[in-house]
Amino acid sequence: MQRRFQKRVFPTLLVVFLMATLPSMALSEQPAGITSDEAVLLSHLPDQQIGKEFPKGETINVGFLAALSGPDAGWGLPGVTGNSIWIDTVNKTGGLLVGGKRYPLKMHQFDDEANASKALQGARQLVLEHDVKFINAIGGDPANATAPFLTKHKVIYASLVPTDMHPKRPYVVAGGDVTPQCNMFNALLAKMVLPSEKELGRPLRYALTTQDDIMSRQVGAWEIGAAIAMGFEIVYEKFFSAEGTDFAPIVTALMATNPDVISLCEAWPEYQTLLWEQLYLQGFKGVVVQNYADWETNLTKIPAEFPAARHAIDSFPLMDDPWWGEYSWQASFTRLWNARYGPGAPEDVKRKMTGIDWDHAVWLIPWCIGAQVAGAETPGKWPSNDAILEALRKLPSFPTILGPGHMSGQEMFGIQNMIEQPVPMNMFDLQAKDKRIVAHLNFEPWYASIKNVVLEAVKERGQYYTQRK
Repeated sequence: MQRRFQKRVFPTLLVVFLMATLPSMALSEQPAGITSDEAVLLSHLPDQQIGKEFPKGETINVGFLAALSGPDAGWGLPGVTGNSIWIDTVNKTGGLLVGGKRYPLKMHQFDDEANASKALQGARQLVLEHDVKFINAIGGDPANATAPFLTKHKVIYASLVPTDMHPKRPYVVAGGDVTPQCNMFNALLAKMVLPSEKELGRPLRYALTTQDDIMSRQVGAWEIGAAIAMGFEIVYEKFFSAEGTDFAPIVTALMATNPDVISLCEAWPEYQTLLWEQLYLQGFKGVVVQNYADWETNLTKIPAEFPAARHAIDSFPLMDDPWWGEYSWQASFTRLWNARYGPGAPEDVKRKMTGIDWDHAVWLIPWCIGAQVAGAETPGKWPSNDAILEALRKLPSFPTILGPGHMSGQEMFGIQNMIEQPVPMNMFDLQAKDKRIVAHLNFEPWYASIKNVVLEAVKERGQYYTQRK
């Protein structure tokens, strides 16, 4: 019999914190036409001084360089909405207040289709034609292709995955989402809902598959390391062609190893839906874990009862999850998103809000925080990216969409360019017919207890930062 996972207090894991909140009710005479929900978003900034006049500086351009089409677009395109909400909210106050001036923000987009050569083309266009100072991106092969050019021009590239970071890439930052920490926690949560090894009379079995790209191999190595540390026997670890279209034989091969857990790891949004369909058709009975699940799409292929029975563990929570509370940054973001992009809204995107709509803004907002802090030292002048990163590193903590964050990454990736923040983990909820947060976890103390095992596995797979160019 499986043990039901319940919310409980893990002394070294569960992070208890309060987000800065403001009432959602209308406030009298909001300055600059700012709504109360917009004021909540801006509460992350340390020095915005809404309603107070300051001299106007030049427009600061930021870029969005990611897959806006193709099978990887589910990790890119939705992120434009969250960035747009943040930028437009800041601009309603006259611009980002930095060093005594207000700087309007403007976003420029380029569709790299998850293709390295197109990403380099996009980086050149964004920098040379639009003078962007900060770029949101997915990462992986595009990060490798653009790093030399962006390093030369000192432009920050905010990848979704810290495995793109390297000491030779001082302007590649990550941790905006919680990859690969969430992948590593997959093994922990899976073990909590499975029978014990003693009950089964054998080790628990872990199988992993995803498309063959650099991001998957890097993140997969950290996930396998954590699974080994949790006592799992690794029975399958293979990567399928990114051009593949038939997922039936892949799932057949997975199930032939009799795994207790199947990880879809970094499967692109389009691919993970087709893998879930095959897991259902072929009758998998174990636990399924992955980095990101899109249940609006998945449930067009499978009944809701199936992922509920499989626990369907992932991260990338929804901002409308009741976990956050009605009077929270997340609830305010949800209301603003629905009013702009939801059903019948002016820019209706014909879908529900996903875990990616907020994801890219996770780094854009701290970059703005760092600019304000660094700008205090250079009044009347926009600070350099070196100064912004140094300012963030010196802060003991700063707010993020997921909770208090701080700069980290030296031990795992060789450079202090990663935001470390609480890691929300989800399971599929049958009543909601969607993912719901079951725990908010502190990664660092847990990792400290298993890192020797994890690092051995990562190095065996050639994926530690000292083994990569």
